[in-house]
Amino acid sequence: MRVKTKGFLTGAMFVLLLALVALLAVFTDNPKTASAATTPRYAVAFNYSAGYTYGTGAGTSQYPRSGTGVYSASFTWGANRSNYTLSVSMYGSGESGTGTFVNGGYIDSTTVTVEISSSVSMTVTIKNSSGTSVGSGSKKATATGLTEGTYTVTISGSGGGTINSRAGWGANFSGNFEFKIDGSAPTISGASTSTTGKYVNNTFTVTASDSASGVKAIYMKAPNNTTFYSVGTTSATVNKGSANGRYTFYAEDNAGNKSGYYYVNFDDVSPTMSCTGASFGSNTNAGFTVKAEDNSGSVSLYRKVDDGSWTASGSSYTVSNTAEDGTYYFYAADAYGNKTSEMWVQLGAELSGEFVKSDSDNSVYFTWDRSGWTATLDGSAYTKGTWIRTEGEHIIRLSSSTKSAVYPYTIDHHFVESVESPTCTHEGYLQYECTQCGYSYTNYSIEETGHYYVASTVAPTCTSGGYTVYTCTRCGDSYTDNYTNPLGHNYEATYQPATCTDYGKTVFTCQVCGSGYYETDGTYPTGHNYTNEVITAPTCTTDGLRRSTCESCGHTYDTKISANGHNYSITETTTANGKTTRTYTCSDCGHSYKQELGDQYEEVSNYVEYLFVQYEPYMWWVLLASAGIWSIVIGVMIAIAHKNEEKEKAKKMLVNYVIGLVVIAVIVVACPFLIRGIAALVT
Repeated sequence: MRVKTKGFLTGAMFVLLLALVALLAVFTDNPKTASAATTPRYAVAFNYSAGYTYGTGAGTSQYPRSGTGVYSASFTWGANRSNYTLSVSMYGSGESGTGTFVNGGYIDSTTVTVEISSSVSMTVTIKNSSGTSVGSGSKKATATGLTEGTYTVTISGSGGGTINSRAGWGANFSGNFEFKIDGSAPTISGASTSTTGKYVNNTFTVTASDSASGVKAIYMKAPNNTTFYSVGTTSATVNKGSANGRYTFYAEDNAGNKSGYYYVNFDDVSPTMSCTGASFGSNTNAGFTVKAEDNSGSVSLYRKVDDGSWTASGSSYTVSNTAEDGTYYFYAADAYGNKTSEMWVQLGAELSGEFVKSDSDNSVYFTWDRSGWTATLDGSAYTKGTWIRTEGEHIIRLSSSTKSAVYPYTIDHHFVESVESPTCTHEGYLQYECTQCGYSYTNYSIEETGHYYVASTVAPTCTSGGYTVYTCTRCGDSYTDNYTNPLGHNYEATYQPATCTDYGKTVFTCQVCGSGYYETDGTYPTGHNYTNEVITAPTCTTDGLRRSTCESCGHTYDTKISANGHNYSITETTTANGKTTRTYTCSDCGHSYKQELGDQYEEVSNYVEYLFVQYEPYMWWVLLASAGIWSIVIGVMIAIAHKNEEKEKAKKMLVNYVIGLVVIAVIVVACPFLIRGIAALVT
């Protein structure tokens, strides 16, 4: 593939130019303030309604159309009910191009123009928050000298004509949207506009605020960075232990306005001390020099001898070999509150001891390496290696038989930090508690985060209005806004003639949501016209199936055809021993079975005899029990009878009862024989 050298060089120069522009943007000290000239034209989201009406002869009817358009909307207009398209554009002074604009959002231009593209006449009006018009015109309106606040744009139009020779027809259109003006940059607190004006040595927080459109983001450039990056919405915190140096900040609001630069010089590093001619924590008989240094360039050296008072000594101090003997103590502090630990050098004394600090807290103990030496703690006897835990200043005096040396030590609080994180509505704090004495304090240094709402729009339906739900992603708090009216149904009529089961009717169906209703025209259902078909023919033992089908609508149902049952023919054969075999054969299916008549008799007879043997004892018991009960009853009747007629009547009942018992007993005895005879006749 051949490459055109000229085109290649041109592209390379263009890329190089872009790189140079990017580097200038990175290393410049001041942010560029957003201007109207660099802001694109806005895509306007607006609500609208349109329709046409008539009011002569047939009453008043309305055919509305409504919705939300972005840039444009289609609507019905005029006497011929034609569809028209309207487009809306909004721009500030000097603005060009096309960009996204959220309805109700902020811009920073003081001159705003709203322009309508439409083939029909439209009036555009711009009103301030008090409802006063600040600009109006046909298809175009311009408002100048706008101050911060909320503005409403209304679009309206009307027309007329004659449709189908009917007078009084008219058309209408109305639409609206909002925008807000914010021309002020955000403000920042917790920092300084001077590069040398604010120094800190602990965690610090920078906050931003904007009363109009609200803060979009805070941007920060750390000491080791060359570019800005977003560090929060309304606040940014730099923790202790971060990089030392100058932190640069600026804020941007939701209208695109940017603040100037703000600075914080962060220094949490303690100064350093060096000792020439001796070593800290040792004895010497020679002179020595202590020097303090700090990266900020501002440091002071403090000294004292034994338990004397502290004295500032510039950034260095020299102790000559002729100075008074004693323990010389030193520490250094910079201008921002950072200081070193106390260090000592003992001049002229041979006594030496040391403090040993606990790994878990600020407790210490004092120790020495020679026997025969003694020590006191704050004037009281001290045992070598005993822990000292009481907070405050302490004096250890180490003594020999001829000399003594003083070792001061200060035990500070040993704080343990716990953090209570901030929420959207409540500030967080740092809790500090001393593990040795229980003292505690709280530092309310973590501001509340504030809500971070995310919008979720619910579009309107035919029956329900639309709205926007704003939900905080941090805590779940929510609210609802931007309500819109329901769209209304758009029905289309379809006629359905009568069927086998339904009346004739006109069905009205919404083309948007699918809901509907119907109206009958009085045409009765035609009823089913069934034809029957045998699906499965019945057999001797199985049921068949008959299906009925409507010739008009195809509706079907099934009915059962009962089984035919066997159609047996009987033949008999007799063997030489006199037994007869009876054969049963179905003439339809061929099923057959045989029956030996003699065998059947034996089977039935044996079964009857078995039953009788099983139940005969129970029959006798029932008979005897009933006989005893009736004998008692009749005996009582005879005993209580007062008249001869009653006694005779009772005696006759007794005689009849005895005769009945005898008959029943005879039947029970003769029952097996009777049943055998019946079985012989049957078989």
